[in-house]
Amino acid sequence: MKKEIIRYLKLILGLFLCALGVVIILKSNLGLSPWDVLNQGLNRTLGITLGQANILVGAIVVIFSLFLKQPIGIGTIINFLLVGIFIDIIMSLNLIPDGDIIVKQILIFIIGIIVFSYGCYFYMATGLGCGPRDGLMVVLTKRTNHQLWKIKTVIELCALALGYFLGGTVGVGTVASSLLVGPLMQFFFKINKQDAKEIEHRDLLTEFRLIKKAIMK
Repeated sequence: MKKEIIRYLKLILGLFLCALGVVIILKSNLGLSPWDVLNQGLNRTLGITLGQANILVGAIVVIFSLFLKQPIGIGTIINFLLVGIFIDIIMSLNLIPDGDIIVKQILIFIIGIIVFSYGCYFYMATGLGCGPRDGLMVVLTKRTNHQLWKIKTVIELCALALGYFLGGTVGVGTVASSLLVGPLMQFFFKINKQDAKEIEHRDLLTEFRLIKKAIMK
């Protein structure tokens, strides 16, 4: 039971790091990450917050992933709910400085990219289910047999194009983000001697059975 609690805490910490990375990148003022260009486009089109847009996009991607037979785990649900909430909370606290000069902008951006990429690796390594976007990345990686970073980059560029069409802000950081997140995630998996394709993620049914078994003890 203790092991499972630690596993869930790692999942939540990883998702918090993802949200923190998103906000840090935003604060760099070099341009949003590709998915957040899409979120901002929805924010401007529908009048919802960035966090709410993140939840909406997550739900849509989950539905699409189901058609591709990607297992949905408890981590998938927690992901698209908590990351959006974390983003709104971190934004409201206003603790992260804005990038106002180029050196500061670059430094903040680099920190944001590293924090976000590591957060993605950290929560995925728990095996509790990929988040909506990363689940799509994993299922396409398995189906096409291409490297993770290549699939991730293509997905990021597609999200970027749609977000730009909806009115999201694109900057040099956006392009850099779309090209760097995939390789960084693969790097973190590699140095920890793990392969995203080989991680067995528990689906919802398996998770509920394990929870029931733990409660009945």
